[in-house]
Amino acid sequence: MTRPLRNGVLFLLCLAACKKGDKVPGYLDLSAYSVAADPVTEGSSSSHIPHAWAYVNDQSLGVWEAGADVPVLTLGAVRIKLIAGVERNGVSTDLVQYPFYRTWSADVELSPEQYTSVQPAFQYQPDLNFWIADFEDPDIPFTFDLASDTVMMPWDSTLHPDDVQPGEGDAAAFFLDTDHPRMRGICFETADLDGTGATWLELDYRSDHRMLVGMYYTVSGLVIDEPYLFIAPTKRDDGGMPWKKIHVDLSQFTNLPGTVDRKFYLAAQLDPGRSNASFWVDNVKLVRP
Repeated sequence: MTRPLRNGVLFLLCLAACKKGDKVPGYLDLSAYSVAADPVTEGSSSSHIPHAWAYVNDQSLGVWEAGADVPVLTLGAVRIKLIAGVERNGVSTDLVQYPFYRTWSADVELSPEQYTSVQPAFQYQPDLNFWIADFEDPDIPFTFDLASDTVMMPWDSTLHPDDVQPGEGDAAAFFLDTDHPRMRGICFETADLDGTGATWLELDYRSDHRMLVGMYYTVSGLVIDEPYLFIAPTKRDDGGMPWKKIHVDLSQFTNLPGTVDRKFYLAAQLDPGRSNASFWVDNVKLVRP
C-alpha cells in the first residue's frame, strides 16, 4: 500500500470514528518540514523531508506528508511530536526515520473544525560527528585517482548564480565529454569512517547524467572498490535541472567486520552515446555518532 493511500485510509478511519463517537476533529496543518542546523558545526540547513511520523500526546497519528491537514480527535491543549522521515538512498518506497534528527515537539491548542498550523524545523541530535564539504573554500577536499580524466572544480556563486542553490553560496562542479569521460573523487582522510554504527552521507546535487557513490575499504590487506549507489540525474523533460538532496545510508560499510581504511567516493563515467555531461554538488555531509 502506498503512503498516500495509507494516509487516505487513516483519514477515512478517523472520519468514521468521528461519526461513530459523535466527535468532531480539529485539524493539524503541517507546513513544509525544514532543518535548523548550526552553520558553524553542522553545516547547511538544506533538507529533503517528505514525510514525518506524527503523534499527539504520544498516540500515533500515522505518517503524513508535509502540507497535510491531519484530523485529530484529541482536542484542547495537546503536545504534538513529529519524527522526520527521509528516503533512504533516494528510494521513495524506502522511507525511514532519520536517526540524526531530534524529534520535533510543540504544545498547541486544537479546537473542533479549526485548523492549527505548525512549522516543524528539525534539529540534529547532540554530540554528532560531521565531515562537511560545503565548497566555500577553493580547496576541494577530494583526491582524484589516476584514471580520472577531469576533476571537481570550485563553482563561484557570484560568477554562476543560476547554477548554485539560492542562499547556499559556492558549489563544486565537474564536466565530462568524449575526451574526458571519467571522474572519481575520493574523500580526504579527515572523513572519518572508522568504527561502527549508523553513518549517513547527505548530498545536494544537480546533473543531467547519473552519478555514483562508492566505497573503498581494505580487508585482509586487499583493497576493495565497491560501487554502491547510482544517483539519478535531476534534469527534467522541460530542460530544467533542479537541485535535489539525497540521504545515503553507508551503515552497512561501517558495520562490516574486519574492514579498515574506509573511504567514500563520488564518480561518474560518460554513458555510451553521450557526448557530454554536467554535474554540480554542494553540502556534502558525512554524519555519524
